[in-house]
Amino acid sequence: MPLCDGLSKVMQNCSGWVNNLCFMKQSLFSVVPLSKSHIRDGFYSGSEALDRYFSSQVGQDIKRNITKCFVAIDNDKQKIAGYYTLSAAQIPLPGLPGEIARKLPRYDAVPASRIGRLAVDRHYQGKRIGSALLADALLRSSNSSMAVYALLVEAKDEQAEAFYLRYGFIPCISLLHTLFLPLKTISKI
Repeated sequence: MPLCDGLSKVMQNCSGWVNNLCFMKQSLFSVVPLSKSHIRDGFYSGSEALDRYFSSQVGQDIKRNITKCFVAIDNDKQKIAGYYTLSAAQIPLPGLPGEIARKLPRYDAVPASRIGRLAVDRHYQGKRIGSALLADALLRSSNSSMAVYALLVEAKDEQAEAFYLRYGFIPCISLLHTLFLPLKTISKI
C-alpha cells in the first residue's frame, strides 16, 4: 500500500525524526516527550475536547502509564506547537480487510500502537506539524522494543478521518472512523 506523497516527502526530507522536526533542512521544531517543564497554558487547537484533555488530563494518564505524550516544540519561541498521544493497542483480526487478515497468523488480534489524540495549536495549523507528528508516531512505533504490526487511530470526525486516509491509512471493517497503517509501509519510503 503506497503512502501519499505528503508523508513520504515529510519523512524523506528530514533526518533524525525522533529528536527533530525539520523543514527546509533547518531544525525549527523538536519532538520530545511531554514534561512538567512544558507550558501547556494557552494551547488552543480549536477542538474543545482535545484542548481540555491536553490541559487537564494527559498528565494523569502519563502518571498511570496509560499513554505517552509527545509535543512539537517551536525551538525559537519555546511554545508547544502540537501534541499526540501514543499507547499500546490491538486490532481484532476480523476488523482487518480480508486480503490483509489472510496474510497474518490466526490470533484473535494483532498488536498495534494507537494515536489516541493528535492536535496542532491554531498558530501552527497549515504548517504540516500534524503530518510531522504523524511521521514521528510512525517512527516511534516502528522502533518499539515490542512487536507492533500497525499504527491505529480512531478519527474523531470526518475531517480527521480524511487526514489519515490521505496518508494511506486503511479503514477497519465494522469499526466506524477506525483506521490503521501497517508499519511495513514506512520501510517502502
